Amino acid sequence: MLKKLINLIVLPLFALTSIALVQAAEVGKLDEADIAVSSRANDVKDHGLKEALAAVFIKNSGLPSVVLNPLVKAQINTPEVILTQYGYYEKNGELMLKASFDHQRIISTLRQAGLPVWGSQRPLTLLWMSVNENNEPTVLADASSADIRIELAQESTNKGIPLLLPIMDLDDVMQVSITDVRGMFTDVLANASARYQADYFAVANVDTQGGNVHFSFKLFDKNRTNGVLQALISQQGNAADYKQATKQMMNILADYYISQYAIASTGNDVATQVSFTGLNNITQVVHVETYLRQLSAVKSIKLSQFKGDSATYSIALFSSVDDLQRLLNIDSRLSQLDTKGSVESFYESKTDNTKPKLIYQWLG
Repeated sequence: MLKKLINLIVLPLFALTSIALVQAAEVGKLDEADIAVSSRANDVKDHGLKEALAAVFIKNSGLPSVVLNPLVKAQINTPEVILTQYGYYEKNGELMLKASFDHQRIISTLRQAGLPVWGSQRPLTLLWMSVNENNEPTVLADASSADIRIELAQESTNKGIPLLLPIMDLDDVMQVSITDVRGMFTDVLANASARYQADYFAVANVDTQGGNVHFSFKLFDKNRTNGVLQALISQQGNAADYKQATKQMMNILADYYISQYAIASTGNDVATQVSFTGLNNITQVVHVETYLRQLSAVKSIKLSQFKGDSATYSIALFSSVDDLQRLLNIDSRLSQLDTKGSVESFYESKTDNTKPKLIYQWLG
């Protein structure tokens, strides 16, 4: 099992001491994996490197099935070719193999195989969950020591999905009761979620029924349809224990996010322009370019105009403009500007037959 704790800007489920005032989380160490091994023997090391590389491919694509692709499988069978470094350390009395691989080779292999690539910018999810602690139904808090919280932290780490639990301080307790979570009263939970500024919030109930564990799970974003919050995901199921229930719920969450944010190349030539305002110095321009280059939808970028505090980039894409926009919209450093009806957009519409540019204010 992959046991590396991924380094996030927002650390999922770890000692949250203040409200996370960010929207997307940046997943780091996507080229690394830590694997438990029985010894330092060469044959054990060789097997551990293959397991580590498989874990890295899965983290960068999101799909466990990528390891079955012939190109990916061939790379996994020869991990030394793209291995950059490895070493050993002990964790809780267990010998661990830490391995790092060439990130660009990982991405190019996925692209060559026509597989999705999931970039480091990933949506942040706040989870409201009801569980039984000490035989009492309760809202699972960040400070909880319950086994299911530990399992959530491990699954969040393994899948590279940033996840938050509510801190359940006085503000939370005054707004949300266990009845609200068990009844999935979404308006109440949406209001309470606003302070965390997560991209999505999920609601889950986990109960023991007979010898099994039953769970229900729903995912919501901030958008309303006719004033009503509509669930993006609504599923329920049974599992043998809390560990398996947690795995199933996190798999459900991963499948949705992969469908939205993991980008596979369409093979078509798609291009667009994106402008950024609020760039007051060259350092901010460099940060914007670095940010754009790491987006999984972006094939290449070119600075086409730099004037005042604004920069416009011509961007070649692996897929669609909609895919790019979904990625841009989950980054808290960006605020999309609505230019419809402005004087500039009026004159542009008379002289430019291309689609309107996306325009964002850079807040980083």
